[in-house]
Amino acid sequence: MQEALITIDGTLLNDAESETIRVAIDTLANVLAEAIAAKDEGITPALTERYLGALVSIQKLLDNRPKRVQ
Repeated sequence: MQEALITIDGTLLNDAESETIRVAIDTLANVLAEAIAAKDEGITPALTERYLGALVSIQKLLDNRPKRVQ
């Protein structure tokens, strides 16, 4: 799979770094979604919803990425 072009402070990440970011985002989104479904008492619903919304938005950007030119 070709990874998204991700730049942090002007530095373009390589494929492995971009994949790490994608996997971390997917994992956190899954953890938050599971916590919401389980109605975890230790999680603040408003903040969780905010983070989950941002993560979903980022996931959409990663899924609709331009192809990396090597």
